[in-house]
Amino acid sequence: MKRNIYIFRHGETDYNVNKRMQGWLDVPLNKNGIAQAEMLYKKMSNIKMDCVYSSPLSRALDTAKIVVPNTKIITVDGLKEWNLGVFNGKILHITEEPANTPIDMSTDIVNIPLALCSDDNWLPDNGESRNMLRQRVCNTVIDILKNTDAKTIGISTHGGVIKILAKRFTNLNWPRNGIPNAEYLKMQWDGENFTLAETPDWLLK
Repeated sequence: MKRNIYIFRHGETDYNVNKRMQGWLDVPLNKNGIAQAEMLYKKMSNIKMDCVYSSPLSRALDTAKIVVPNTKIITVDGLKEWNLGVFNGKILHITEEPANTPIDMSTDIVNIPLALCSDDNWLPDNGESRNMLRQRVCNTVIDILKNTDAKTIGISTHGGVIKILAKRFTNLNWPRNGIPNAEYLKMQWDGENFTLAETPDWLLK
């Protein structure tokens, strides 16, 4: 049986506006983020979801409550954003310095070498590597699908999580700026493979 999966990103937060790393910090939606979630509700109002799985972080959970009211929402830790450890809450400035360049964590804006943070095995202190994130997210979504009889499923989560899923399971040419706040991807799962069910409007802009 084919499953339809609607994977949507939470609405805007003040950290998004300031380009600050949120990671596992529980940053709430701002006023604009709530309005974005309400717009997403209107856009998706004709879609009947059997159940919704959400990151427990309030920005994702509150988005889900707005987008799919009166629908059962199950929180799953594995849908949380990339845990950047000591970099959570910081503004990162990417540099072309060598990977072994010392990083000054005493300031709000942290310079970090591209050669370091682009390494999939780079492990931030108290955080997780991109490979660890990839394994967590993919295992979580497959586990969800294998343990529900729901035909149409919503997943409310974060930009980093959606990027991992899109790159792992589709041929989507991911835009530099990622998925906008309060937008979604529709994917299908046939029990073995994922496919991109439709090309999202935001990707064509």
